[in-house]
Amino acid sequence: MMDLLKCFEKNWRENIAPPEGVTVLAACSGGIDSLAMLDMLDRLQEVLGVRLAAAHFEHGIRGKDSLEDAEFVREFCGARGIEFYGASADVPGEAARAGESLETAARRLRYAFLRRIAGALSEKYGMGENQEKLGRVVIATAHHRDDQAETVLMHLIRGTGLRGLGGIRCRQGDLVRPLLFASKRELAEYCRQRRLEPRHDATNDEADCLRNRLRLELLPLLAREYNPALGDVLCQLADIAQADEDYLRQAAEKLWQELAAEAEQGFCFNLGRFLQLSLAMQRRLVQQAAFEVSGCQLAYVQVQAVLQLAKKGRTGTELQLPFGLLAEISYNFLYIIKKTIPFSGNHGTMDIVGEFEKISLRVPGTTCLPDGSRITAELAEDRQQLEVLLKSAAGHADSADTAAGNAGNGGCMAVYGDWDKCNQPLAVRHRKNGDRVSIGNGHKKLKDFLIDSRIPRQQRDELWLVADGGGDGNILWLPGVRRFAEAAADEGTRKFFVLRMINKG
Repeated sequence: MMDLLKCFEKNWRENIAPPEGVTVLAACSGGIDSLAMLDMLDRLQEVLGVRLAAAHFEHGIRGKDSLEDAEFVREFCGARGIEFYGASADVPGEAARAGESLETAARRLRYAFLRRIAGALSEKYGMGENQEKLGRVVIATAHHRDDQAETVLMHLIRGTGLRGLGGIRCRQGDLVRPLLFASKRELAEYCRQRRLEPRHDATNDEADCLRNRLRLELLPLLAREYNPALGDVLCQLADIAQADEDYLRQAAEKLWQELAAEAEQGFCFNLGRFLQLSLAMQRRLVQQAAFEVSGCQLAYVQVQAVLQLAKKGRTGTELQLPFGLLAEISYNFLYIIKKTIPFSGNHGTMDIVGEFEKISLRVPGTTCLPDGSRITAELAEDRQQLEVLLKSAAGHADSADTAAGNAGNGGCMAVYGDWDKCNQPLAVRHRKNGDRVSIGNGHKKLKDFLIDSRIPRQQRDELWLVADGGGDGNILWLPGVRRFAEAAADEGTRKFFVLRMINKG
């Protein structure tokens, strides 16, 4: 077993390297990883020239055990004279209110708390002659080598680029992760040797979310059947990807300064020079322009469509993009600008969302859509669970007979149905030619249905729909318009799905 404390110090100096006098706010749950990190930081305070504080966020999820975790960390810090900050929140209630998964809501609230405390510490210590130096605060989290492997694999499964393959970085803004060199097993052994008695969160042993399933099921399977060193391989991939991403990002930034010209409502590139660039640089410049204009990143298919538009180079052609963006070719220039007029539907315009994109629906989970709205999906094993889910769906109704709509109910923003009748997976998309919907005992063209429903023409291409069969099967729901008859629940339904649309803003 390597000397973990020496490795920690070496890694801190080489990869973290904050200025001396900085305050380190260590996020500590009381578990193996964060307790080991807090202990090492405490032992190395003087050597590293840092000031140490600790923070614990109690999520209100595990009842008595959760409260005991908070008290454990408080007492641990008190015994060592470590400055301690704690807070509690009703994460389940906040998750239901915001339409998020427990994991997403917990992470959002936890990091908001940590940054709030970091701000208070910055004000507390950033006084006097050395205000700028002493007021610096970094937040240390206990992500370790196993977390890195899980993150890279999770990004790979969900779909990612080079930045996603880089996984977790040792330092990212005000966040530092000083344990990425160590494995979970090594941290557990460190705690044993130091006679620390970390707390155990039993929810980490439940395969009820993607990360837990990866850690408990998929990674052990892949290591056992294909490569025992898979964890090391994934971490090596992250290291390579981070270095390559840094190099390519710097190259793209240089090209951006040379080629990107400001235009009304956005940016433009000389088309001839743009097409001479490597594919990697073309993609990065398109993403940079989209981000500068909208603050959002485009999906792979959307970037590819912009490149197709540029390659054809036909003046007057346009491409509708999410986030209110428009790509346009005009007299040897590629423009990426903020759209100021509604989509006209003329023959020179392509609808990128309608033509190219289908978004798989996470069930259970939350699916974020390009326009900023999101759809939450949950499953219920019986009518009683269904009632609970529907009541939490932002007050849409009080019972399964009226809440959200099983079929029909114009204007519905939440629906339920028979999960076993769905041809899985479900997907979200915009309408396309040939779409038909099930109404009563028959079918109808979606176009005719929208006309009969008096949906304005300029709004029809903006509507989202949920369909089974990966988006190519039956249309189940037009959020805000109607729940169709396909996969309707009945007395024989054994498993229900509940979908809820949450509009942007």
